[in-house]
Amino acid sequence: MYNILMVFLSIPSVRIFSGKDINTFLRVFFFMAHNTITITFLPSGKRVKVEKGIDILSAAQKAKEGIRSLCGGKGACGKCIVLVNNGVTEKSEELQKRFLSKERREKGFVIACRTKALSDLEVFIPPETRLEKQQILSDFVVTRNDLFPLVRKEFVSNSFLPEIIASRNYNLSCSPDVEEGDFTLVLRGKDVIAVEEGNTSDKLYGLAVDIGTTSIVAALVDLNTGRILNITSDYNGQIIYGEEILSRVELSRKKDDGVSLLKEAVIGSLNRIIHELLNEYVSPEMIYDVVTAGNTIMSHFFHGKSVDYLFSQKKPGENSSKENLKTLQSNLNRAPLVTPAYELGLNVNKNAMVYSLPSVGKFLGGDVIGDIISSNMINSMEISLLIDLGTNGEIVIGSEGWAISTSVASGPAFEGYEIKYGSRAVEGAIDHVIIEGYDAKPRINVIGNVKPKSICGSGLIDLLAELFKNGIVDFTGKLDKSNPRVRNDQQMEYVVVEKDESAIGQEITLSQKDIETLLESKAAVCAGISVLLKKLAFSIQDIEKVYIAGGFGYYINVENATTIGLFPEFPNGEVIQIGNGSLSGSYLALTSVKKRQMVETVAKLVSYIDLSTDPEFFEEYNGALVLPGKEELFPTIYTRYI
Repeated sequence: MYNILMVFLSIPSVRIFSGKDINTFLRVFFFMAHNTITITFLPSGKRVKVEKGIDILSAAQKAKEGIRSLCGGKGACGKCIVLVNNGVTEKSEELQKRFLSKERREKGFVIACRTKALSDLEVFIPPETRLEKQQILSDFVVTRNDLFPLVRKEFVSNSFLPEIIASRNYNLSCSPDVEEGDFTLVLRGKDVIAVEEGNTSDKLYGLAVDIGTTSIVAALVDLNTGRILNITSDYNGQIIYGEEILSRVELSRKKDDGVSLLKEAVIGSLNRIIHELLNEYVSPEMIYDVVTAGNTIMSHFFHGKSVDYLFSQKKPGENSSKENLKTLQSNLNRAPLVTPAYELGLNVNKNAMVYSLPSVGKFLGGDVIGDIISSNMINSMEISLLIDLGTNGEIVIGSEGWAISTSVASGPAFEGYEIKYGSRAVEGAIDHVIIEGYDAKPRINVIGNVKPKSICGSGLIDLLAELFKNGIVDFTGKLDKSNPRVRNDQQMEYVVVEKDESAIGQEITLSQKDIETLLESKAAVCAGISVLLKKLAFSIQDIEKVYIAGGFGYYINVENATTIGLFPEFPNGEVIQIGNGSLSGSYLALTSVKKRQMVETVAKLVSYIDLSTDPEFFEEYNGALVLPGKEELFPTIYTRYI
């Protein structure tokens, strides 16, 4: 600070200031210096200078330090727990008591989003709060595909470029580096997007990308052969602004540069993935086409587009006094989003285009269109059900030439939100549970083979199913207080892992409130399926194929998911877990013009039913709030356990 002041005073123009001017400057200077503090985050050692009074979560976001925050800093989830080693803070005592035990409060743990930094701080991020690498699904099923990508190469020997362009009726859409001799044309349809010296026909690459709310998965594809050369993944950089998607929507609408921040975060993540994918044996300039799939909101943010119109209560062009209660579909143009790669700042060929699979509605995006294309259900005579599970449950029933869909706000319980020891599928999360008897200690599997610190979605499903099968919870979900592993510490809870066996220094439990939250989430999905069946006059016997898509659906135990009533029994339905249908759909559209056209056709023909005001949905939902649910949907389970 002294050095900065000396430099300032050494400037000739400054020395002509009056004493009053310099005194004013000094007051402002020292005030600004006094209001800047430094926060050090451990164990990473990252430091960031911020204004005094900032909350710790916002400071972490500025430092690009990963702290879990499902609610995006609204003080609703209690996941952003950190330990303040030294320094002065101002915290919310109400939230401290709500989310932290007395022992943890006394040790200095705080809720980061509601704790203001009033001095230099040293903040330790405990294991359960760190954004550890997630178990990300890159496996996907690809149906037979006719290789005919939109982008191709054509080698021309000993020729003059203007003559070739004229004779073949091409459009020159680039500034060529070579005009005569031996060269290779890079074509997108009739447009020449690059002219390369010599014969580079064997170097033709594209990217297929799944843009998830939490993670991004990308595949490097040889467009000459259709072969997948490499697949890698990483967190979606937007996660520092909240794991829950609506937290990011709120940021985009509240801050003037909100959409830009979100776009830069996701593009930055994909550029890092591209660097890792290429592994120095492929030049970024050799990637000529990019196809992505994601939910509607993720696709908009990726292209730097506002989502305000999706939340409007009127159709575009309508008078503001008119209300339209069905805008979540009508406001959306079911067309793909297409943007030049250079406008997005993507590290690929400067003339490449980025094509995102079209969406059907606000809560039914291109990722589900990818699922539909991947399953091939739209071309099959069999009646199929497709379920993509996440914060929203997307449900599609269809057969050859038709499909009807809906989405349900199942809530992010299966992603760890509102579950005390819940988390995503990260290292240290319990992902599978077996209980072999009423009094038995649970046998657990932990991602990464380390000490457990949380329970992810597949583990929660197993746990609830095992508790039900062993009579530790009844059909209403109520815990049996006489069980030796059930205790009453402020509320009823079942001890899954003892304190000395966990990585967090405390017991890992499933509380009565957690069970109620899980019942609400599973009930929404089951009710959505049941309503679609009713509207089509189908029964559970009519479904011949059941496709389960997405990372969560890929890792769950299907039998246990049915046992708790996440989805009905389908006695004649073959269950197929198709993996990452979003990535698969991107790959198919990348490698086949025909599939790209089919993607756009499917997006237009899929019918959507809004269940938010449907009385049948509320009836089915209430019936699904027990284990497993309505008897007619679970005949075998009722015979076995009820």
